[in-house]
Amino acid sequence: MADGIVQQLQHLARENDPEARSLLIRKITAEYARRTGLAPSETERELFSALVLDLYSQIDLSARRDIITLLARTRHISTILAERLANEHDDLVASLFEFSPMLGDKLLLHSARVRSEAVLRAIARREKVPEDLVDALMSRAYNSVVSELLKNLGSDFSANALLLCSIICQTSFEIQSLMAARCLSDQAFHGRMKSRAEQGCPFMPEELAKAAREGRLPEWVEKYESQTLVDDGETASLSREEFLVKINLGEITFDQLLQALIRKKRKEDIIWLLKDAPGLSPRAMQHLLTSPANRILFRLLVEKEVSVKTFTALTQWRAQSLGFPDRHVNREIEAYRQLMHQKVRAQRSSL
Repeated sequence: MADGIVQQLQHLARENDPEARSLLIRKITAEYARRTGLAPSETERELFSALVLDLYSQIDLSARRDIITLLARTRHISTILAERLANEHDDLVASLFEFSPMLGDKLLLHSARVRSEAVLRAIARREKVPEDLVDALMSRAYNSVVSELLKNLGSDFSANALLLCSIICQTSFEIQSLMAARCLSDQAFHGRMKSRAEQGCPFMPEELAKAAREGRLPEWVEKYESQTLVDDGETASLSREEFLVKINLGEITFDQLLQALIRKKRKEDIIWLLKDAPGLSPRAMQHLLTSPANRILFRLLVEKEVSVKTFTALTQWRAQSLGFPDRHVNREIEAYRQLMHQKVRAQRSSL
């Protein structure tokens, strides 16, 4: 195999066309990563890794992304190459951080302290996440990362990590539910959490602590999972697309969903919901939301039959979260009320 790699990569090195070079290195990497039969020898592994490193700076970003994805799960590369790939931009390396067996503990710990939320989520999904790595990930306090760790039975929670969970979950019903669900499948986690509840941990939400003490966690999880977005404002259990289906089926109204998102102050989801109707970009919708006396936004909301009550909550949220001038709040609400009255009168006259 070594001779074959040398010949192919020598061909690659002589190739001047950037597109052709990128295509060749993709093909060679795919062939190497997907080979069947005997594993490559140490010489072949080192040779392949060294040659890819030599050529790496000559290939475009798209090819780099593909190489990282192709090599993410293999043991048949050098640690040096794996670490070089890990130094790429966060947008490119999620698969590597989730799957690669060639990333050392020191690199993973350092990455948990400095890399983006997306990389941290990938690390949290690794097959094994030891206590010190869980502690490092938890210390960044991203809810999405904590959720991934709780769902991953290969992650080991220390007493300190469980304490952080208790603190973080105070403002997240999703994390409370995941803690309860983890107890049902992880005896050690359950034992620690029950012990903390019995000792009167001041950070654990009382309802969750009571369920742990009384052995009612299965009921607690079932109760939580049966709640809808409209009941408690959480969107964790359903995707955005699933909520749109619910609206189309008449199981929830646009107004109810918007109310729930405003209550939770979920800026990205509010923008997503509002932009979806007219097919605007998130940036364009945010511009509409931050512009006073915006008749386009008014027409959009009237068309979607957003109530005056919900519009009032939205306008107040705009002032608090998006820099909308609060001196215009009452004027905007009254103008919207008049538009809604006009719509109701027009509907009645058409009957």
